[in-house]
Amino acid sequence: MTIDWRRAYEALIAGLPDLVGRARLTLCGFSACVDVYLSLHDTELAAQAARATPAAALFAELKWRAIAGVGGEVFLDWPDGAAWLADHVTGTRGLGGTSAQAANLLATLGAPALLALADRSRHQLAVVHPDVCLADARGPVRRSEIVAAGAGAPPHYIFEFTAGRTVDRQVLRRSSRVIVRLNHSELQHDAEFDRISVELAGSAGAGILSGFNELPPARTKAEYAFALRTAEAWRARGLGTIHLELGDFPDESSPDEALAALAPAATSFGASLSELDGLMPASDPIEARAIAVAERYGFSRVCIHADHWALAVTRGDPEIETTALLTGCLVAAARAAAGQIVLPQSYPDGAQINPLPFPASQRLGGWHVVAVPSPYLARPTATIGLGDTFLAGTLLVLGADASRTGRAANSPHRLPIQTL
Repeated sequence: MTIDWRRAYEALIAGLPDLVGRARLTLCGFSACVDVYLSLHDTELAAQAARATPAAALFAELKWRAIAGVGGEVFLDWPDGAAWLADHVTGTRGLGGTSAQAANLLATLGAPALLALADRSRHQLAVVHPDVCLADARGPVRRSEIVAAGAGAPPHYIFEFTAGRTVDRQVLRRSSRVIVRLNHSELQHDAEFDRISVELAGSAGAGILSGFNELPPARTKAEYAFALRTAEAWRARGLGTIHLELGDFPDESSPDEALAALAPAATSFGASLSELDGLMPASDPIEARAIAVAERYGFSRVCIHADHWALAVTRGDPEIETTALLTGCLVAAARAAAGQIVLPQSYPDGAQINPLPFPASQRLGGWHVVAVPSPYLARPTATIGLGDTFLAGTLLVLGADASRTGRAANSPHRLPIQTL
């Protein structure tokens, strides 16, 4: 059986209003920051000025990653780094943090999101969508109604590189980005969010746990314990989907330690293919490794995403999971094409569908394994935040209220996938 994936995406676009109408609140904790977005291709003068400074090693690492096609994160222990970069590179301020990026996508679509945000400085609030809700003594309040206060934390820097362009006279084969962190970041400790999110957890659709790859080493255990307590309180109030996203660990901290500490409160786990490679031997099949992670840590769902596809192993409904993957891929591709978070209006121009390296649906043991190809853009307008956008799209579906009936023929929970 051959599936007409493009037609499936087009059907999904038509069904998005119904899906957003079913959306329940997503609780988004605990990562948010300000990023500076810039192109590595515009930094040659800065790289020349970096000689004999710690920035020289940074630019060498960035160029190596671009040539090798390796994204991810880099931690540079350089207290003066932010000031040096501010003097030598020019970029655009944007939103960073998995939970914050997810909240912005949901708000753009018109779905409700409550974001944990302790940093309410001018620069931080300016990059949060005005319809994202923040916790306040009054209850959930739109960001647009919050008054800025405080100085805010130094930004992270994100260097993008583009396939087909050159670095050190070598033509790049892959587009991606490298996040450069110059300081550790604690979780967003937002006391009102901690209170209100527990009160609302019983009626919410999903919760996100994120921000654990940026912690100061001396704070990891305390931060894990805090997040665990909060997630356990969500589950006690009836929240059925709690998703753990770890991201890339660029320094001495370990994703295994974070998984062991946080998995007991989470039902779902997500990772990029490169992050999965860091957790399980890359020689084993991807499906087997995803199942191994799920069974080792007790998740009912594990999702893996790559450039050309997304895959999930689940104990739940495979049709709903397929729609969740399609939705995640669609909103990520729309962002890649537009260079910013947008509401998908049509199939992205120039996006290619590549054959899946495994079946679209199969059973392995007690697991449903489903996969979809993503609309792939070899030269996207931007690569920043695509994984976080993908996550938000999946949770929009997994947390939807199935009891709210909309246009039944276009119900995104039962997408009419066409076969050839």
